[in-house]
Amino acid sequence: MRPRNLGFILVFAALGLGACAGPSVIVSGDAVRSPEPAPPQIAFKVVDREQREPIEAQVSFGENVGTADETGAVSLEWDETPTQLIVNAPGFHPDSTLITTFPEDGLYEVELNPVILEGTITTPDGKPLSSAIVSLGSVVDETDSTGRYRLERVTAGELRINRPAWESITTRWNGDDPRIDVTMSPLMIKALRVNAEKTASPAAWKNILALAARSEVNALVLDTRNEDGIIFHKTNVELANEIGAVRDFYDVERALADMDAAGLYKITRIVTFQDNPLAKARPDLAVIDNTTGQPWKNNKGLRWLDPTNRDSWKLALDLAEEACELGFDEIQFDYVRFPSDGNIKTLSFKEPYTEEVRVATITAFLQEAHDLLNPLGCAVAADIFAITLESGWDEGIGQSPAELSNVIDVLSPMIYTYTYGPGWKGFDNPNNYPVEIVSAALDAGIPKLEGTSIYRPWIQTWQLNAGEIVAVQNVAEKRDLGWMIWSANSIYDDSFLLP
Repeated sequence: MRPRNLGFILVFAALGLGACAGPSVIVSGDAVRSPEPAPPQIAFKVVDREQREPIEAQVSFGENVGTADETGAVSLEWDETPTQLIVNAPGFHPDSTLITTFPEDGLYEVELNPVILEGTITTPDGKPLSSAIVSLGSVVDETDSTGRYRLERVTAGELRINRPAWESITTRWNGDDPRIDVTMSPLMIKALRVNAEKTASPAAWKNILALAARSEVNALVLDTRNEDGIIFHKTNVELANEIGAVRDFYDVERALADMDAAGLYKITRIVTFQDNPLAKARPDLAVIDNTTGQPWKNNKGLRWLDPTNRDSWKLALDLAEEACELGFDEIQFDYVRFPSDGNIKTLSFKEPYTEEVRVATITAFLQEAHDLLNPLGCAVAADIFAITLESGWDEGIGQSPAELSNVIDVLSPMIYTYTYGPGWKGFDNPNNYPVEIVSAALDAGIPKLEGTSIYRPWIQTWQLNAGEIVAVQNVAEKRDLGWMIWSANSIYDDSFLLP
């Protein structure tokens, strides 16, 4: 007799299978069957179409969903039927593709187009505005010389545009419009100059703040370094301490905090090249009197630094950088020029004393100041002789409104009518005609602005009554300009300040 299970034994023998063979299953009366194979997987790679960089993205493949990691990779099952692939990533346009065949090597690359927002920032008169910081979320760009910006990989949100000395702009971007062009306006600053004595006096300082609070004044100009080269607060600038130029006269941080609390724009005035302490301590940096070989002195007995010697720039720039980091909004350089008051025929400089050299020197100094301070968030300003707005040359001091307007934010002409001599504009006493004098200066100077600098004139109080001061303010405001009022003793009242 044959064994009853001989059929099974013969099958095993024919297949060469033993007890430890693979997973095939044999069922009585059926053929041999293999288990169902696993569904195939497609590896997806997500990249930026322009930069070719991997992107973290959400990948939906039919009912399967995965997240591409920092390498842009994710693998998902495919049921071998036409399946819709949808890929989304913040800052990119979504992509949708129908997958019908298995890709070669099992890899499918998805290229996403970045969402791009671009535009141009201009001034009210249509000039391109460079150096404006444009941000949307964490994406930031700076406008170029044509006023253009470009933000890539952005999502809907608040578009912010900032530039020192200009009104900040915030606008909502819906995520769809590919372009937003913006016109920025300069800040309308109405300021009072406050000397160190008044800043240091609690009573006087309180009165100044109270006056600003009840009037149109929205800014104060504090002296941190005066015409004698004295610095009025503690400083960490080593050279200033070494030459004995520091007087701990007032608490600058307290003053800044008070102005912040009052919502005031904070300006500091730093006297630059008229620097008696440094020129005395470092004659190698000074303007030399070629008749004596010693540092030259002006009519007041004060020494000057040689602007053509770049080593003489460092102290003023270091003080300006410190002032910006302390919290001032604007650094105003005064006496940023060549000497004028005294026997200038005996002057001797490191470089030739020509108009070309003078203008290039002062422009280069202020360009360096701008490059240093603007990235820190501070505007850069320069006090200039008002005569340069109307004359055809630099008046021997190196100040050219046309050239300077290309490198700094604010030009502050000192249009003091008492400085004009008899016969100016046909007036026997120009000081009696402040509106006419200031109007003529600004109207002559505005067309000279080649760049995006603005004028913010200084207005005198000495020898003018309240009505005349207000009238001169109106001259500036009618031209969309702010103003600053100069008082040597920093005494002001409500008579020439509107509520």
